[in-house]
Amino acid sequence: MTARTLTRKGAATRRRILEGAATHIREHGVAATTLDDVLARTSTSKSQLFHYFPGGREELLLAVARLEADRVLEDQRPQLGALTSWAAWQAWRDAVVDRYRRQGRLCPLNSVTSHLGIAHLRDSGPTRP
Repeated sequence: MTARTLTRKGAATRRRILEGAATHIREHGVAATTLDDVLARTSTSKSQLFHYFPGGREELLLAVARLEADRVLEDQRPQLGALTSWAAWQAWRDAVVDRYRRQGRLCPLNSVTSHLGIAHLRDSGPTRP
């Protein structure tokens, strides 16, 4: 949906769906997250979801993966720009470990990308040289 400019209200609705999906995946994992779960969590309709994510679940999961990857990079950006000493490397490591401890048992980025990888392998079939 990035090819088209959204209105402020449209962007807010798309963001609400995306954030709701990411939150549900963090709490329950990808396999236990359905589109109906996302709709219920975000108080949106199926037509809204498919308007902003016409590719359905796979497109939504890709968007969640992008969101989570951006969050990981944004969280680490201050430390990554200052890795000039051993103490800085240790502080970066401690910040990363702390973030993942606070995050809980499910890593949303790993959950989503692992699931998408399996789906893509299943859809593409065996590769040939």
